[in-house]
Amino acid sequence: MPVITIQVIEGVVLTSPEQKRELLKKMTDTFISVVGDVARPYTYCIIQETPPMEWSIAGTPLPDLPFLYGPDYAAMHGTSNEIMRKFVESQANNPPAQTSAGGSTTSSDSRKRAHAAWESR
Repeated sequence: MPVITIQVIEGVVLTSPEQKRELLKKMTDTFISVVGDVARPYTYCIIQETPPMEWSIAGTPLPDLPFLYGPDYAAMHGTSNEIMRKFVESQANNPPAQTSAGGSTTSSDSRKRAHAAWESR
C-alpha cells in the first residue's frame, strides 16, 4: 500500500480546506500516472500539519522568515553549496571503480570523498 506523506507547517503553506483537497487529489493522480490505476484503491495520501515553531531548519524554529531570508542562512547555504560543488568535482575526476562482479565500489569511495571535501572546507 503506497503512502504519500506531505508535511507542512500548519497554516503557513496550506491555508484552506480547498487547497488541501486539491493537493491530495493531484498528488494521488500524479502518483497513479506513474505506477498505474491498479494502485489507486490502495494509495493513501496524508497531509501532516505541524504547529508553527515545532519545526526547525538549521536549529532555528520555523517559520522564522527573517532567519530564512537573512545573512546567516545564506552563509550556511553558501558553505554547503561549496562543499557539494567540491564533492561533485571529485566525482567527475574519480569515476567509480568497477568490481569483478560488474558492480561499483561507489558508496564507500563516495563517502570517503565527501568526507574529504567536508574536511577541506
